[in-house]
Amino acid sequence: MNRGLNIVVIVLVLASISVGGVSGETSSGIELSEEEIRMVSIGQIDRSDFVVQTPNLATSISMDRKIILGELNKYILEERISSASGEDEKREILFQAATDVEIESADITDRFVEIRERWKSGWIGSEEFTRELMLISTDSKVLGGLLDHIEEESEMVSQMELRGRIMMLKEELIPFEGPVKKNLIDVARGEREVGNVYIAASKSGVVLATIEGSTYWREAYVWDQESLLGGISLDEAITRTASLYPIAYNPEVSRQTGIMGKGRGYQIEIGFDSGSLIAYLDGGTKNVFYEIQERKLGITGLGARDSRTIGSLDGGTMKVAVARSFVGGPLKVEVYDIDTGNSIASKMLIGTSREEEINRGGTWILAPPENTKIVFQREDGEVLEIQILPIPINEVKNEN
Repeated sequence: MNRGLNIVVIVLVLASISVGGVSGETSSGIELSEEEIRMVSIGQIDRSDFVVQTPNLATSISMDRKIILGELNKYILEERISSASGEDEKREILFQAATDVEIESADITDRFVEIRERWKSGWIGSEEFTRELMLISTDSKVLGGLLDHIEEESEMVSQMELRGRIMMLKEELIPFEGPVKKNLIDVARGEREVGNVYIAASKSGVVLATIEGSTYWREAYVWDQESLLGGISLDEAITRTASLYPIAYNPEVSRQTGIMGKGRGYQIEIGFDSGSLIAYLDGGTKNVFYEIQERKLGITGLGARDSRTIGSLDGGTMKVAVARSFVGGPLKVEVYDIDTGNSIASKMLIGTSREEEINRGGTWILAPPENTKIVFQREDGEVLEIQILPIPINEVKNEN
């Protein structure tokens, strides 16, 4: 066998499961296993895909136009306020401006649900779906900036209080921004390197995930749990959070756990050694409707020779070893020369079209959280297989 040539590893998806975020980390030296970490479920995944994100000038220009228009709207509002004849007229202008944002915010939600359904049904491709996500995210950011401006102007008008209404409007926009969508936008603008994005959709949920440097980001949105109605007290929110994420509110846990009001609901923040999560609790359903997960790949302690290696394959003078980092997370793939024990470069083919370069020392790659079959094809044509099973999950139980 010529050791200078690359090998090919083929990964095929066999089944689907739901994925979610991490609930907490103990502080008393107790190791928290992946099986103990609770995760928000989006239900049965109907469609999933991996998208290679590249710079896109047309999308970048479209986003810039939206931002410029947003700044223009701020200027127009300032001019109208400054030329108003009195406090009553200023209140009317600001109230109408907030109402206009409310209408546009509802339109953003409708657009998101529509494009998600079109993508899930196969009417549009993944590239178009991610492009629309970027445009929606930009619109959301522009509206958030306008809401900040409205709030600032209203604070200078006597007997006018818009803070509560603005906070609730901002709550509606929460799921349309986030780190994965920001990464998409940065890549489209040419500000970051080309990368992969994982997309999955269920009947009422969507998941986006990406690797940015040594960090794994994942967003999950379950919109049928976002009622935007009513509200609960802080004590009720703490009690509910303790039932959803019991480890995070265990007396032995002390790592950056907090909860704060967000309109009708609450934002839950949990930090742990290898990352963090932010979850949003709806005040009406009392369930989590949006969750952001961050994991630092460099400190997971996993490697191809680690005791938690979940698949290895020997063939000829080569060895392929694969480790799943954590529930729902990416894989670390590394290839070795059996005779020398040295790590070597290779190529990995997922499905029939997605190719990944595996560097010396191993590479973290986005991968399906499902049962996965790895096929190692030697240069002489011989094919060997291994099976990678998902780490069992412990789901957060949203109540219907």
